[in-house]
Amino acid sequence: MKRSFWLIALLLFALIGVADAAITPNSFVAPQTPNRGILQFTSSSSAGTYSTLYTAGANGSRCYALWTTNNDGSATHLVTVQIVNSTTKYGGTSLTTVSSAGFANATPPQNMMSTTVWPGLPLDSYGNPYVQLISGDTLQATFATAITAADVVNLVASCSDF
Repeated sequence: MKRSFWLIALLLFALIGVADAAITPNSFVAPQTPNRGILQFTSSSSAGTYSTLYTAGANGSRCYALWTTNNDGSATHLVTVQIVNSTTKYGGTSLTTVSSAGFANATPPQNMMSTTVWPGLPLDSYGNPYVQLISGDTLQATFATAITAADVVNLVASCSDF
């Protein structure tokens, strides 16, 4: 009798344990909507004034690429990108552009998310860096030196919204 009691108790315990198990699987949620942010600084832009490059979607966003071009053949420009939440800037990266980057043969655009330019970014499953933004975050950018007439510095962010 004692033995059957313990077998029944063990069986009930096992069944109750199964009933309490999670019935909803963990589902991976990937970014759903491809998007991009573009920003152009010209001679009428104010050096040192931040402009919004990208605004995160309602459920957040993930940015996979960020690059800059500079059509000024005689000058470089310091470009700074910051992650901003509300009005607080939480760091980012700075890069001195190369003359004619993205506009001259054999002078490609510059990657602002390379591990040497922006170390410490998380890596996706392929080993590529990305920036994770939550709802309300923005990527903002500025430049440090005046841009002459007819010259531009461009930034492009390739992101996806959740």
